[in-house]
Amino acid sequence: EGGGMAVLSTGVVSVVAALTSGLPGMIATPLAAPTAILAVMAAQIAAQMAGEEGVFLTVSVAIALASFLTGSFLFSLGMFRGGDAIRFIPYPVVGGFMAGTGWLLVDGFFQVTSDQPLTWAALPALGAAWPYWSVGLLFTAILLGLSERFKHYLVMPGTLLALIVLFYGWLWVNEIPIETARGAGWLLGPFPAGGLWQPVGLGALGGVDWGAIAPQTGSMITVALVSLLSLVLSNSGIELVVGRDLNLNTELRSMGLASLIAGFGSGMVGNQALPSTLLVHNIGGHSRLTGAIAALPCLAVLALGSGFLAYFPKPVLGSLLLYLGLTLLYKWLIQSWAILPTMDYLTVVAMVVAINLFGFLQGIAVGFILSVLLFMYHYSHVDVAKEVLSGATTRSNVERSGAELAQLKAQGDRIFILELQGFLFFGTANYLLKQVKQRLGDGEPLQFIVLDFRQVTGVDASAVLSCRKIRTLAQQQQITLVFTNLAPVFRAQLEQGGAIPPQENYCSLDAGGSCQFFDDIDRGLEWCENLLLAANLGIEADFPTILMEKFLPPEQVATFCTYLEPVTLAAGERVYGYGEAVGDDGAMADRLYFVASGRVSVLLELPDGKTKRLQTVTQGNLLGEMRFYGKPPLSNAVVAEVETQLYGLSQARFQQMQQAHPALARQLEGYIVRILCDSLTRREQQLRVMR
Repeated sequence: EGGGMAVLSTGVVSVVAALTSGLPGMIATPLAAPTAILAVMAAQIAAQMAGEEGVFLTVSVAIALASFLTGSFLFSLGMFRGGDAIRFIPYPVVGGFMAGTGWLLVDGFFQVTSDQPLTWAALPALGAAWPYWSVGLLFTAILLGLSERFKHYLVMPGTLLALIVLFYGWLWVNEIPIETARGAGWLLGPFPAGGLWQPVGLGALGGVDWGAIAPQTGSMITVALVSLLSLVLSNSGIELVVGRDLNLNTELRSMGLASLIAGFGSGMVGNQALPSTLLVHNIGGHSRLTGAIAALPCLAVLALGSGFLAYFPKPVLGSLLLYLGLTLLYKWLIQSWAILPTMDYLTVVAMVVAINLFGFLQGIAVGFILSVLLFMYHYSHVDVAKEVLSGATTRSNVERSGAELAQLKAQGDRIFILELQGFLFFGTANYLLKQVKQRLGDGEPLQFIVLDFRQVTGVDASAVLSCRKIRTLAQQQQITLVFTNLAPVFRAQLEQGGAIPPQENYCSLDAGGSCQFFDDIDRGLEWCENLLLAANLGIEADFPTILMEKFLPPEQVATFCTYLEPVTLAAGERVYGYGEAVGDDGAMADRLYFVASGRVSVLLELPDGKTKRLQTVTQGNLLGEMRFYGKPPLSNAVVAEVETQLYGLSQARFQQMQQAHPALARQLEGYIVRILCDSLTRREQQLRVMR
C-alpha cells in the first residue's frame, strides 16, 4: 500500500507541477526528508494501535492530513507573497545542498546496482559485488560520453533505450534466462501484481482512530516546515542549473496545490525534484508536456500494476543516478574550487560530509550554522567607524573668519569624530571602544568625542555596553560626548543600558563629563567649534572695519558704502526664498548681501518637510554671490537665525559703481572670486578627508 501511495503522489504532483510551475519542464516528486518524517509518524501510529483494527486506514488519513496541512501552508505563503521574504539562501548552503544531493545519488547508484550502501562498513561487500556496479560504471561512461558529444534532447532517452537493448543483447548472447538474471540481482523487483492504489472513502472515516492521530500534530507541522525548506533550497539550486530566476511565490502555490490534490487521494506531499529537473534541463526537455509524460509511468503502474517494472535492468537505472550525481559533484566540488572563496568552499565540503555521516537535514543545518558563523566573523572585521576624523580637517558648515579658521586648525584635534555604520553588535562594538581608547592613549588633548549614528542600522546589548564604557572613560577624563543623528529607538536603547543619562539630564554635567545631542553632525560640530572659539565669540567689529579686513583699502570704504542699502531681519525671516529677496522695495533676488552682524543659514528643503543646513554665514561674510551673477541657487531658502543686520548691493547700483568707480567694482569682483576659490578648496579638502 505504501508503494501505491508513493506512486500516486509522484504522478499527481508531477502533473500539477508541470501545469502550474513557472518553469516549463519542472519535475516534482515526494522527497526523502518529508517522506522519512511521514514514515516515523506512521510507525508511531502503528505502535500505538498495535493489535487494533484500522491501522492502515488511520495511517492513510494521517498522511492525507499532513498533505493538506503542508499544501495549505505552502499555498498560503505563495498567495500572500511570503516567498519574497524567505527566498534568499546563502550561496554556500545552496552549493552544499547540490553537492550533497550529488553524493546521495552516487550512493543510490551503488545501492541500486549492488544492494549495498557506499559506507566504510560495506566496502568488503561492495568489493564482492564489483560485477554489478562495474557494468553500471561502464554504462555511465557511455552516457557521459554521448551526452557531452551530442547536444540534443533525444540523446539521453535514446542512449538509455540503447543500453537496455545492449543489456538484453548480452543476456541473449550468453543464453541467460530472464528469471536467472532476476534471481542474480540484475533486474528490479520483485513487485506485487495488481493495482496499488487504495484510496480512503468518506464512508471509511468512521473507522479512523483520531486519538492516535492527534499526538502527531507536531510531526505534521515538521513535514510542512521541512517541505518549505526543501522547496526554497531546491528552487535556488534549479535557478543555478537553468540560469534564470524563478518566482518563489509561484512555486509555493504550485507545490501547495500539488500537495492538496495528492492529499485527496491519500497521497504524500510533493516537492521540486532537483535531479530530475536537472536531467530534463540537460536533455533539452523544456516543455510542460515533460512533466505530464513523466507521470505516465506512474499512472500505468496504478492502472496495470508494477509487474512490468521487474524487467528494467538495474545497471541502466544506476547509470542514470550516477550520471546525475557525478554532474552535481563535479560542478560543486571541482569547478567551485576556483570560483568560491576558501571558507565558502569548505562550507560546501562540510555539508557533504555531514549529509553523508548524519543525514540530509543535519547537513543543511551544518551549512546554515557555518554560514552564520562566517558572516559574523567577516562582519566583525568591518570597522564600525566608517570615518575617523578630526576637527582640524572636518568642520561644520559655518563660515568662519581667518583668525577663527587658524584657531580651529590649531585646536581642532581636540574634536574626535567617529561616523558609525552598519549594525553595532558584539562582533563590531569592541572596535568602536578600541578606536576611542587608541585616541585617548596617544597623549594629545581631547575635549569632544562626536559619535554620528546616521548610517547605523541597529544596536544590540553589546554595543550599548561599549557605549557605556566610552561614557565612563569620558567622565574620567572630562570629555564631552556629542551624539548626532541618534534615532529615538537607539536613544531609548542607550538610555536603558546606561550609556547616556536620562532625558531630563541630557544637558547637565555628569561627573565632570557631559552628553550632548544634535539632529545632525553639522550642528554637533558647530557646537564643539563654538566652545573652542569661546574666547573670541561675541566680539564683533563695526562694518567699515570688516570691509577693510576683507578687501578694501581704508580710503575706499566710505565710497563703497554709498552703494549699499541696510536691511534688518528678525529671527526666522528669509533673506531669499523661492527667488524673492527681503527689502523695502520688494525687488527680486538680484542682490549681494554683506552680513554686518547676526547669523544667516542657507537651507535645503527636503521632500519630507525637513531642512538640511548647507552653510551658516556670520559677520563679515557674503550672501548670494551666485544669485548676483544670475546662476540658479543650490538652496531653497536663506533664513536669519537671530536678528541680523545686512547691507545689500543691487544690480543697478553695481552697474553705477562700474561706471563711476571701475577700480572699486574690480576690488569687489576680485574678492568674490577669492571667496569662490576658497569654497572650492575647502570642499576638496573635505572630500579628501572623507573619501
